[in-house]
Amino acid sequence: MLTSPRAPAHDARTSAGWWAALGRPVRSVWHRLINIGMQPSLTVWQSKRVHLLNGICCITIAIYTGYVAVFWNSPDWLTFRICLFGVAFNLPPLLLNHYRRYDAAAYYIILSVTLLCSFIAVARRYDGVEYYLISNSIVAMLFFRSFWKIALLFGVNVGAYFAVRYAMTVVEPFLYMPDSVYFYNVNVSLFFMTLFLVVYYFRAENFHQEELLTRQNESLAQSLEHLQTTQVQLVQQEKLASLGALTAGIAHEIQNPLNFVDNFSEVGVELVQELRDELRPEQLPEKKKEAVARLLDDLTQSQTKVNEHASRASNIVKDMLQHSRPSTGKRQPTNLNALADEYLRLSYHGLRAKDKSFNVALTTDFNQHLGPVLVVPEDIGRVLLNLFNNAFYAVRQQAARLPAGTYKPVVAVSTQRAGQGVLLRVRDNGTGIAPEILDKIMHPFFTTKPPGEGTGLGLSLSYDIVTKGHGGTLTVNSVPGQYSEFTVWLPESLV
Repeated sequence: MLTSPRAPAHDARTSAGWWAALGRPVRSVWHRLINIGMQPSLTVWQSKRVHLLNGICCITIAIYTGYVAVFWNSPDWLTFRICLFGVAFNLPPLLLNHYRRYDAAAYYIILSVTLLCSFIAVARRYDGVEYYLISNSIVAMLFFRSFWKIALLFGVNVGAYFAVRYAMTVVEPFLYMPDSVYFYNVNVSLFFMTLFLVVYYFRAENFHQEELLTRQNESLAQSLEHLQTTQVQLVQQEKLASLGALTAGIAHEIQNPLNFVDNFSEVGVELVQELRDELRPEQLPEKKKEAVARLLDDLTQSQTKVNEHASRASNIVKDMLQHSRPSTGKRQPTNLNALADEYLRLSYHGLRAKDKSFNVALTTDFNQHLGPVLVVPEDIGRVLLNLFNNAFYAVRQQAARLPAGTYKPVVAVSTQRAGQGVLLRVRDNGTGIAPEILDKIMHPFFTTKPPGEGTGLGLSLSYDIVTKGHGGTLTVNSVPGQYSEFTVWLPESLV
């Protein structure tokens, strides 16, 4: 019961194997014949033309050979000889293609059919062969691209058709053809079949070319879009590079006089102190002593302010240099969880070194299946460091505002896979950000910190690194007095 259904399938596979074995040599011969005269330098259209010329000749020779076999022992010796002549008559195009005379082969096929059909139609009259002249006028379109060549051959065949129709009325048939009505019907049927195949070939070729053009247009549109995107990026990078070079040059030029101001202000404070020491043993009236003391105090305060603001300006210049410095790093697969944890500890312990009383609860929620992220580790590290420093500053400010023991500062860091990328969030329960300045905090030199504590370049630098350097986004969500949350998103293409 189980083996009987398998027998037909086995027989079918055996039959298919036999047919494949029998068809393999036929396909091999056909492949050799249609590639006569082919050479690598031919274009796609020229290759199609050679294949078509060879294919038409081979099929025509096969048809005439079949006729020769049918009329081998027939009393119609005339048809036998005509068919035998047809076999020899269609061999020259193959020879011409072999010697790379492609145009000559095309002309031969068209004009030889014109001549042969005209002769047979006039010699035998009711043969229907003259209708092949109409289909033969279309064949020129398969072999030539020049309008004038196609028009010339079209005119020759159409003219031959009307000339033959006229000659059939005045020339007596001199080649006897028994049962001519039968052959007339057969040849007219073959004419319509040939015409259908020619038109179908044109139609199929047009569809194929249309499909190729559609694919090429889509590919070109994608390439154009990619080139436009690349061009915009290159222009943006060039602008940033030029702006960075200009900023770096200005910052370097400003840095030198600032150093002098800073140094001389410190020296000025020291000189005032020395002057104060020198004047102390001098015997001066009480009023003059008070006046001199006030002047020295004012001078000390002035020099101190100069030093303070010079130091602040120097810090701004250093941040400008850092902002303008191009990244020489290379993107590489990076463990974002480890990088975030490392810079979180680094920022926290750096602040703890300055203020031993500073304590913050650090919470992390890292996705352990995040996988490596393709980033520049040094640049993303600078982003994380800026975000962590801002978070710690916010919770310190909140702790200073609220009564002692009523506030527990917390900084939370988390990572997760988004629908089309990776998210990293930095959240603090500090002072928050006012709604009216949320759209300004990413601007260069905008800061909410008091003078001397911030330059306004940290978030601007971070925004450029994330958006322009890595194609991601940096967004912020905040409620004043409750929390601030910065979100870094990196697209999936980088993961």
